[in-house]
Amino acid sequence: MEAPRKAMIVGMLCIAAAASWKALLSVSPIDPLPIELPPLPQRVGIFSHNEKLRSAFKLALGLVQGPEDLAVDSDGNLYTACADGWVKKISFINDFDVHVENWTYVGGRPVGVALGIHGELLVCELAQGLLNVTRGKFEVLSNEAEGLKYKLTDGVDVSKEGIIYFTDATHKYSFDLLTLDFIEYRPNGRLLKFDPATRTTTVLLRDLYFANGVALSPKQDFLVFCETTMYRCRKYWLQGPKEGSVESFIDGLPAFPDNVRYDGEGTFWIALPTAWNPLGRCMIKYRFLRHVVVVLSSWVPNLKYGNKVTKVKESSVLAVNENGDPVEFYSHPDVPMITAGLKIGNYLYFGGLHQGYIGRINL
Repeated sequence: MEAPRKAMIVGMLCIAAAASWKALLSVSPIDPLPIELPPLPQRVGIFSHNEKLRSAFKLALGLVQGPEDLAVDSDGNLYTACADGWVKKISFINDFDVHVENWTYVGGRPVGVALGIHGELLVCELAQGLLNVTRGKFEVLSNEAEGLKYKLTDGVDVSKEGIIYFTDATHKYSFDLLTLDFIEYRPNGRLLKFDPATRTTTVLLRDLYFANGVALSPKQDFLVFCETTMYRCRKYWLQGPKEGSVESFIDGLPAFPDNVRYDGEGTFWIALPTAWNPLGRCMIKYRFLRHVVVVLSSWVPNLKYGNKVTKVKESSVLAVNENGDPVEFYSHPDVPMITAGLKIGNYLYFGGLHQGYIGRINL
């Protein structure tokens, strides 16, 4: 009798487990993809923890809200996209004092910024799409491609001929549901090109894992773009025998890459705002846990999909050469979400989603 009884109990448990799984799937908003995360590099050598950003001077303190990306014009003025919907212009009075101008209000949440060839600013606003911005006014250049509207227009750069390269991080989730894309781990991102002469948008690459920052190479024969949730940056060839092909630029980063900028002096600067901690990596490993976290988060106010317990607080900026080799690493243990690093002269400027200033350190 004991064996049949055990078999019956096991059968009942299996039925209960199957029913629970079915019930969980019925209320979960995500369809997670099985994924094997790349191993994190050892935090030794160049990736050792440091506090090189701790001594940063805080420019425009209290006058910019979440400066997500940075651009500079020929006169040395900075431009940034802020959480209050303003694109702001920062002019230097001296090394330590600045004038902050509410340059153009675009609304929503502008993020990526790049200077155009005619002095205009190209701005990615998450929901509206790719914008052409001048003082006091803006125009939507592109808000969809191949019939698919952008949900998270993100990084942007402009070629010497005025061709605009930009990313749609995910065509599935809007900004308020951003973390769902991170937890689902499906390649919903795209790399795109906009030609102002023909006003056409071309999809260069599809099926990218949260396509983010974009930076053209010095010869503009390739561009570097970030795939945030895969901890890597890749190279897309624009010219030459490899035109249209993709290859690795740098893999196995210590955190999620966000914006990337080329400084004109042989170095790309990659912002690394955060990463999954061991608990977060465990969650991602098991699809069941991802469903559980998302469903529980919808029931418990302010849980924010487990962000507070699954991601690290430290953020950093990594400098790599034109071959993708790391050359310098600047981090801060207490400031999360540094999303942009821009070298100008002997200074490194950085901005972030949760900052109320633009940081600057002397290199």
